[in-house]
Amino acid sequence: DGYTSAEQNKFVADADTLSSYFLSIEPMKRYKGYFNVFAIRVISAQSGIKHPNNAPDCNTASVPVSNPNCYFGSTFDAFSTHRLVVAMNNTAIASVLAANFPSYDQVLIIANSNYYGGSGGQHALSTIDPASKDIAVHEVGHSFSSLADEYYAGDNYAAEKANMTAQTNPATVKWTNWMGYNGTGIIQHCCGGNSATWYKPHASCKMNVLASPFCSVCSQAFIETIHSKVNPIVSYSPPGPIANSPNQFATFKLTKVMKTVPNSLRTIWTLDGNIVAENVDSFVLDQSLLSDGTHFLNANLIDTTYLLRVNNHTNIHNSLVHWSINKNNVGIDWQSNRSKISCSVYPNPTSQTMHISLELEKNSTVLIQLISNDGKIVREVLNA
Repeated sequence: DGYTSAEQNKFVADADTLSSYFLSIEPMKRYKGYFNVFAIRVISAQSGIKHPNNAPDCNTASVPVSNPNCYFGSTFDAFSTHRLVVAMNNTAIASVLAANFPSYDQVLIIANSNYYGGSGGQHALSTIDPASKDIAVHEVGHSFSSLADEYYAGDNYAAEKANMTAQTNPATVKWTNWMGYNGTGIIQHCCGGNSATWYKPHASCKMNVLASPFCSVCSQAFIETIHSKVNPIVSYSPPGPIANSPNQFATFKLTKVMKTVPNSLRTIWTLDGNIVAENVDSFVLDQSLLSDGTHFLNANLIDTTYLLRVNNHTNIHNSLVHWSINKNNVGIDWQSNRSKISCSVYPNPTSQTMHISLELEKNSTVLIQLISNDGKIVREVLNA
């Protein structure tokens, strides 16, 4: 916002600087291949963004009063805080996104101002102040992964989030798996209001101090958001359906996988529930070893990065290709599908009510089974 027609090349350069920095720091640098970045050129009538000089903490000596005609109405002094820069024209933002890239996952608005400021929320925003690179990453933390500030932003912003809690029991706090590692603890917020009743996991995280890296808890939140949005299996073969393949050997392959750097993805191939290969992109099936009837071959991809300490993570985020293989007296035929499943179960543990949330890549039939410790099916729910 605030880039005129003559400043569009400057905008693209600024966008490249910010996006390159975002993808150069942990944990995003490991998942760089999972991101696509698009710069949308929006022409403002006048250069710069607004500064009405009406916040109690304004300093006009460092930031001049201004009122340019900028496309999204980005302004300092939002909600009585000088450095809080917000794009006020949400209708214009929605229209530009709908016309140019309606399938976006995350928006970062770059405000053409050399002064410090930014904001998170529905859309992240950053100015091009020298500290803007870290401001942009910090604000995307709010918008992309719903992270809280790890300084106390005020009672209105206090809530249970991945990196904010009112719980103090080390055994049950949401980041209990990280306790004592890399400076992670239960650290009381300060100052003012009800800050003493809220806690954060780290004393010096990028959600508190811009120059710092993300703490382990916030890094994990970023990765889990990435997992919820991206299926790393791009393509596979054979796609199916295939009829009457007389060959004794059939090759099944993940032809393109978005691997992390360094690669932390583990591939597990199972045939009828039994592991037949691991950490390879292809599996050769000897159909002469199959009995007549239907068999199931799965290629399951899981992330084993040390940056995650999520209980039952392989059951929460699951990317797989499934082949249904039928052997008959002619040969074999099969059908296939690719799927991604994200699952959350809460509260965990529980003694009464349990909530199960599933996110599926496409419409599917879902069967949920509750199984006791002795292996008995206590309850089944179909298409819940």
